[in-house]
Amino acid sequence: MKLPNITKKQQDILKLLYNYRYLDRKQIQLAMNHTDKRRVISWLKDMREKDYVEWIYSTDFVEKTKPAIYYLGINGIRYLKTLDQYPIEELRKRYKESTRSRTFIDRSLLVADCCLSLRAINESSASKASFNYIPEASYINPDHEYHFLAEHDILRPNLCIIKHNKQGVATANYLLEIFDSSLPRYRMRYRLKKYVTYLEDSEWEGDNPAPIILLVCPNVTDLIYAKRSTKKLIEDTYEDDLHIRFTTTALLHKEGVAAKIWEEGRLKHSL
Repeated sequence: MKLPNITKKQQDILKLLYNYRYLDRKQIQLAMNHTDKRRVISWLKDMREKDYVEWIYSTDFVEKTKPAIYYLGINGIRYLKTLDQYPIEELRKRYKESTRSRTFIDRSLLVADCCLSLRAINESSASKASFNYIPEASYINPDHEYHFLAEHDILRPNLCIIKHNKQGVATANYLLEIFDSSLPRYRMRYRLKKYVTYLEDSEWEGDNPAPIILLVCPNVTDLIYAKRSTKKLIEDTYEDDLHIRFTTTALLHKEGVAAKIWEEGRLKHSL
């Protein structure tokens, strides 16, 4: 089947949507380093007409103020299949994007915001550090050097972040997971226990040092519960070098992933 013609820039948009699942127009424009808003809107309109992308957009008066959210359409998936660089199992998941929950979509958008803010730091001449950021869609590829993250039976971080100094030496590693508001307390505690065990058993296979776990809680109440539960779990291990930090979804949205929003004990940390 011959696919409709699209430009190289439009092909790049498809790759972005594969990596992040859902993006709004502003995120796409930032990710492409493009200054012309109208050109990006034109590309996306053309891609919708050719079934390369679909969108979530309401004409309701109240909802109309919210930006449209884009995801891969049928021809977008077909195009990516021709590149022979994406796992077929992952491409098959993209056929179900229209049925995903709003929680899943919002989490995907938030992960994209994290990556874009880290890239902005990398591009700042005043920055004393740089970051590599690896979303789940990247490390789940069997050929990726961080594929070991996908091999854990329980844990599946939404984002892996590697911090480097100016000499290019890794100085910190982070695994970030965003907890859903619908996550029951018993399941939250189970995941907290798994993260503590992960650190205690030194399962990290990336560059030193061992990772710091970053957990994003839906609200302050859940954050307090998660902190208390984790403190007890760590105390039971008799380890003093396991680092798990917490913030809320609202703070992450407002301040950005690299800000001083991460609580560990009574202290707050930045990346």
